[in-house]
Amino acid sequence: MFSLLLALVTLAVYWPVRHHDFINYDDDDYVYQNDMVRAGLTWQGFVWAFMGVHAINWHPLTWLSHMLDCQMFGVDPGAHHLVNVLWHCANAVLLLWLLDSLTGKFWRSVCVAALFALHPLRVESVAWVAERKDVLCSFFFLLTLLMYVRHVRAQAKAVKPHPGIDLRLALVFYLLALLSKSMAVTLPVVLLLLDFWPLNRITNVRAQAKSLILEKWPFFVLSAVFSGITLLAQHGVLPAQPAGPFALLGNVALEYLAYIKIMLWPHNLSFLYIRPEHVPGLQLLLAVLVVPGVSAWALLGLRRRPWAVVGWFWFLVMLLPVTMVQLPRLFIADRYTYLPGIGFCVLLVWGIAGRLEAFKARQSLVGALALAVLLVCAGLTRQQLGYWQNTQTLLEHALRVDPDNPVAQINLRVYRFELEHPGVRERSNPPASPTTNQPVQR
Repeated sequence: MFSLLLALVTLAVYWPVRHHDFINYDDDDYVYQNDMVRAGLTWQGFVWAFMGVHAINWHPLTWLSHMLDCQMFGVDPGAHHLVNVLWHCANAVLLLWLLDSLTGKFWRSVCVAALFALHPLRVESVAWVAERKDVLCSFFFLLTLLMYVRHVRAQAKAVKPHPGIDLRLALVFYLLALLSKSMAVTLPVVLLLLDFWPLNRITNVRAQAKSLILEKWPFFVLSAVFSGITLLAQHGVLPAQPAGPFALLGNVALEYLAYIKIMLWPHNLSFLYIRPEHVPGLQLLLAVLVVPGVSAWALLGLRRRPWAVVGWFWFLVMLLPVTMVQLPRLFIADRYTYLPGIGFCVLLVWGIAGRLEAFKARQSLVGALALAVLLVCAGLTRQQLGYWQNTQTLLEHALRVDPDNPVAQINLRVYRFELEHPGVRERSNPPASPTTNQPVQR
């Protein structure tokens, strides 16, 4: 019942996207000006999806998903948007099932799943057709975790434990997640975190670490293979990284601080956050202190607050692939929080619920507080959705957030030129992106 309610509420909040247009920023390359995708599901398209690197990514399952949409709906932007929303609804339900199965804390699981579904940071991944890769990858990511939990529970009951069908299914789903988006490469570490809590499989790290890692060797192999494929696909495109380890660590710390800020205070969200040229020393100091400080707090309470260790390090580890690669202009992106944000939501919900229980707060008060937070998130999400109606509304909002955003300025000029000259697209002068004449997607 609550699964259906969660799906219906999420669908209702995102329902306006059925009237949204494509965005003239990657949607053209991914769908409406991509002849191979527009042709629908064909053998030629299947070979094209698997045998080449397109838009500096190799994610064949994502391409096939877009082709299926075109096969079913043609190039109808409303239908493509609604498919994204349905994947997102499914992800919210899977997350609820996963957390409830893992912890047995139904209401906390409902709160985490609802916060994940309705947080305004999800809008970019859901309302942007080109971000199908996010919702598709997350669906198979969560299925992988569900199958892994089933495997662990079956192993605990078995007289002679051995890899069963559930672990094999988990590996298949993990492969599908990676074929949708390579950001899932950190999943094996998430499995180890779940072994610690709530599965409670780690009572002696020295004695059990080796066996638990060996159990997951196929997942680590897939992770290594797809990490290599991603590096090859983006070879020659990614810019040189900051000189020296200290510069890199400083930039990583600043990005984590920015992600924490928008998770807690999702104000002035934009689809293009330009990297600041100068950072105040106090802000850099705060960034350098926050990540190790929270990490130390979580580890010091390892036994009393295992949920803090899992939630926090899920967030850190899953963001690591996009924080370690520094683009010259792009700073952070809302879409990168889609899966990492789950860990942060667990950290918040379990932490707040624990404090309220310690103060013996009334259940009605706790429920009212949770409902109020979710209603605020739903309202902010609806507001953010309005900026994604079309290219003009999106770019104009980006310029309201940051009037000096050069990428938004150039792309808005290109978009207006194309409106004034229908059928004309300046191939020699494509829309700008945070990397020099290269797509922004990762």
